[in-house]
Amino acid sequence: MGDISCSPGFGGCPFINAAAEYADPDHPARRAVAAHRAWFAGLVTDLLAEMALPDPAATADQLVMLRDGAMVRGHLDPDPAARTTALVAAGRAVLDAARAVG
Repeated sequence: MGDISCSPGFGGCPFINAAAEYADPDHPARRAVAAHRAWFAGLVTDLLAEMALPDPAATADQLVMLRDGAMVRGHLDPDPAARTTALVAAGRAVLDAARAVG
């Protein structure tokens, strides 16, 4: 994720971009965005469950939100090294907090 969102010329997440372009939640593009996001959240939840975290769905929600922010920042921030460092640190903080709850 860091390599993609922090690479030169990155134009933002195509799913976030499509959601911004098509505000109507019933539009086919928005339905495709919703399906992709549900798949991705499920994948992250499953991976976190394998790590035996106490609430994998809540932690997945936080990580997906972090991913969304990274995708937007990757398009706006000119410093790829700083973006990667911040993304990794934030992801570790989310996982550390989830482990502390358990």
